Amino acid sequence: MFDIGFWELLLISVLGLLVLGPERLPRVARSVGLWTGRARAYVRQLSAELDREMQADDLRRSLEAGKQTLQDAQSEIQSVVDASTTAMTDQQDASNGVPVKPSDKS
Repeated sequence: MFDIGFWELLLISVLGLLVLGPERLPRVARSVGLWTGRARAYVRQLSAELDREMQADDLRRSLEAGKQTLQDAQSEIQSVVDASTTAMTDQQDASNGVPVKPSDKS
């Protein structure tokens, strides 16, 4: 999060000791540590939630794409079945001696 080295930490500690005094410094350091831990946990939780949302969105998109592919395949199969049914009906009509009009064929 922050890039704090040894010398920066030492400077902050000396300033804290001078400003707060030796009695209050441990209590303040403990409070700062608690708040830092809570902030890190919150950021970690937020990051995990965002990851879950992104994965759910990817799954939704994938599902929609699969659904569209299946609908396209269904329409293709239906058109083949309709064409086959029409051809079989025309063939049966022709074998029964019923003349087939050219306008009836599609």
